[in-house]
Amino acid sequence: MTYRKISYSQAFLHIFFGVAMLLLQKIGNNAEPLALALVYAMPMASLSPLLTALSYFAVSLFSKNTTVILLSALQASLLYFGFLVYRHALSKGHHANKCAWFALFSLTLALAVFVLFAPFTPYVLPFTFANELGAIGQKVVISALVFLLAGIFTVALKAMLGKFLKCRLKGDELVFSVLSLVLLGVGFCRFLGVNAYMGTAFFILLLFACVTKDATAIVCAFTLALPPALTVGLSMERFFVYGVVVSLFIKSGRLSATLALTAVFFLYGYADGLYTYPTAELVVAILSVTLPALFFMLLPAPFIRELENKLVFYREKHLSRIAINRNRATIGKQLYEISAVFREIQTTFSALGDSQSEKGAKEYIRNCIVEEACKNCAQYRACMRKGVNAELDKLIEIGCVKGRTSLIDIPKYLSEVCFNQSNLLYAVNRRIGEYKNYMTEAENSASGRTLLAGQAQGVSEILRNLALEQSEPLRMYTDKERAVCTALLSAGIVCSEILVYGEDPTLSLITFGKADVKKISAVASHVFQTPMMISERITLTNDKFCCILRKKPYFDAAFGVATATKTDEYASGDTHTVIKIDERRFLVALSDGMGSGEYARRVSESTITLLESFYRAKMPSDTVLSTVNKLLAFNREETFACVDIAVVDLEDGKTDIVKIGSPAGFILSGNTVKVLESTSLPLGILDCLRPDSSSYTLYENDVLLFLSDGITGAFGSTADLYEILKTTPTSNPQQLADFLLDSAIQAYGGVAKDDMTAVAVRLFKAVA
Repeated sequence: MTYRKISYSQAFLHIFFGVAMLLLQKIGNNAEPLALALVYAMPMASLSPLLTALSYFAVSLFSKNTTVILLSALQASLLYFGFLVYRHALSKGHHANKCAWFALFSLTLALAVFVLFAPFTPYVLPFTFANELGAIGQKVVISALVFLLAGIFTVALKAMLGKFLKCRLKGDELVFSVLSLVLLGVGFCRFLGVNAYMGTAFFILLLFACVTKDATAIVCAFTLALPPALTVGLSMERFFVYGVVVSLFIKSGRLSATLALTAVFFLYGYADGLYTYPTAELVVAILSVTLPALFFMLLPAPFIRELENKLVFYREKHLSRIAINRNRATIGKQLYEISAVFREIQTTFSALGDSQSEKGAKEYIRNCIVEEACKNCAQYRACMRKGVNAELDKLIEIGCVKGRTSLIDIPKYLSEVCFNQSNLLYAVNRRIGEYKNYMTEAENSASGRTLLAGQAQGVSEILRNLALEQSEPLRMYTDKERAVCTALLSAGIVCSEILVYGEDPTLSLITFGKADVKKISAVASHVFQTPMMISERITLTNDKFCCILRKKPYFDAAFGVATATKTDEYASGDTHTVIKIDERRFLVALSDGMGSGEYARRVSESTITLLESFYRAKMPSDTVLSTVNKLLAFNREETFACVDIAVVDLEDGKTDIVKIGSPAGFILSGNTVKVLESTSLPLGILDCLRPDSSSYTLYENDVLLFLSDGITGAFGSTADLYEILKTTPTSNPQQLADFLLDSAIQAYGGVAKDDMTAVAVRLFKAVA
């Protein structure tokens, strides 16, 4: 036989249940063995049979009756050996239900000892048949009751030790647990008195209400009311009032609930004539409420929070959150695999270069020249033996560089051995023309492959970033969910579901009735201690909807745009856009197409549309700009555009600015003007693009200003425009844009000599 080592928690449990045995023994007047039900239940709930038997024997010592002590020792021994046999049978692999008969048989023997030998004075009961039973009959009834309690305690103990604060109890488990606690409460009242019980009940009620903060405190109060009602006939309605008062005031804090409970107690004391009691009784009664109130107020806040977190963890729904994170992980894995596909596409396009195409084309030209001009020559074999192929390669090389060959291009050795130079030059020049066409097509093909490779790389990066973002489990904030629920209920808003998740917490909730989004935002902002805004509102039914709230950015933005088309033109070559990239960032762009008129408008609009699409897809900036540049460069006509781009983060004001061949832009900050210049060529001129990119931080009331060359050209120089901006009010971006446009037209003599556009963006602190 092997014995398990007893842990501190096990020892504490046995001490606690030893006290419970003592309370059960005090329920009756004849040392009825009600504690035997607990002695049976404890080993069934995996507690130590030996310590359980010793606890039962120790409790019998309080009876101070030698016969009762000896009988208790015998009963404890019977149950101990019964459970030894029970556990031995279990270890042999027998079914638990069959093994339980050994324990039940030992309980039956222990109760038979009580019926046959225990001293017992029959109770005088209001039922005639009960009085006629006599001592033996009443002991048999009590034994049957102990048998019933053994089953009840077994279910209750297994539930409390195995499931409490881990999962929800079943209905029978909850009822049996409450019944067990009520019986212990009756023993408490009879053993230590009603005042001691009331003090303990007040403390339990306050602690329970503080942890739950809902109407279940009323149910707790009802349960606590049963023992004094059964023992001394104390009215249960006053406990109902206690529960209601504590439930109402606990949301305002521990002090409010404690004072409210104490006030109601003293009001009931006045109605009961408590203040006419003798001093000793009055002091005991007052201490029964003041001491638990004081202990409750002195409980450390971390201890209360730990209990709240455990209860929240017990109540919350975990499967939905696990399902969300599992789905995110699955999607992330799939996105990563798709990202790998596009990465392989990019690698393949990059690897399939034409490094050998030029060499192969020149070899082909040489073979064709030999076939056309040399094979019919009488000196063909002699020339081949002398190695003229190398000389032909030199002639072809210079011809490819110049585009055409002449007599002066023929290498010296070849001119000495070749007797048919005119036919040779004719064949070389004809094949070089074909070579130029071939190389043009090869270059276009290579450029197309480079473009597709860049796009594949961009898509791969997007998918990889999405995969990493989706694969990371969402962080959940159960404490915030509880706080939001409580705050919304206090504001009169009922929510059936609340979920708080993410690094910058996102709040989702289901609520009913009129959608008071302002009140919901205000409550959420108060709980999170940061401004929150309604990001989405989804209607589920006529009176049920879902609100999604996110952190409100620190800044908001105001925009101003002023445009004018060149006189006598019906279409402007200037195009601008402002798009929202995500909850925190937006993009502003200005494109100035070549010249004026319809063609310039198409170029400018195409550039802006491409930029919008790529940035919305969150493609890397380098890939976006190089792709747009190549697409414009593919056009056979001259197609280029000057572009200003800014991506602004409304949370911290960080701004990434890209300028490509555009005129000067400006950042206006109070009386300070910062000039943004570009030294790069416009989009679409060269295949290789080197844009001017920089990062700045915009602060409250700063203005970002983009201008097309139609406006900057009207002011003569950047220095003149700089001086004007230093003295121009910037509080209203639309007025600023209108002022610059009007000033430019006036500088041109009242005629728009070019397409003109001014785009102004001003940051200001968002309203909390």
